[in-house]
Amino acid sequence: MKVELEEKYERIGGTATGGGIFWGLGSLLTKTKGFDELLKLAEKGEHRHVDLLVRDIYGGDCKVLGLPGDVIASSFGRVCHSRETNENVTNKDIARSLLFVISNDIGQIASLYAMMNNLKKVYFGGYFLRNHPLSMHTISYSINYCLERASRLYFFVTKITSESLAHF
Repeated sequence: MKVELEEKYERIGGTATGGGIFWGLGSLLTKTKGFDELLKLAEKGEHRHVDLLVRDIYGGDCKVLGLPGDVIASSFGRVCHSRETNENVTNKDIARSLLFVISNDIGQIASLYAMMNNLKKVYFGGYFLRNHPLSMHTISYSINYCLERASRLYFFVTKITSESLAHF
């Protein structure tokens, strides 16, 4: 939502990528049934067991493209390359990688909308972020990476309704 005044706001876009897809895919991939259980699993995982990093492709930083070596080049990409690597992958690692996929995409999409609309403040809310610092951190990292800290971020842990939008 782009909010200019209490009575002047418009929907400028969105994505179906969020808590629902995290929970759905996470349940399929890890057999974890509860949303909070999946989030706790992600907190303990190591995404580098699952994700392919820039350094895995270029041997370090890719200076030509301005990419640090520790940036994810391909989410879930590592599991495509080595059967031996897959044996070390745990449900915790899968949950962490999935959380990063979704959080990074949300941050990147929000960044693009902010840039397209010259927005300096970006607000987030919803169940996916509820009491979950890792999700908030990853979205913050993604936006800061994309916008180079040009926007300020705000997180709400309550459900956003049309009534609560009036407070923006």
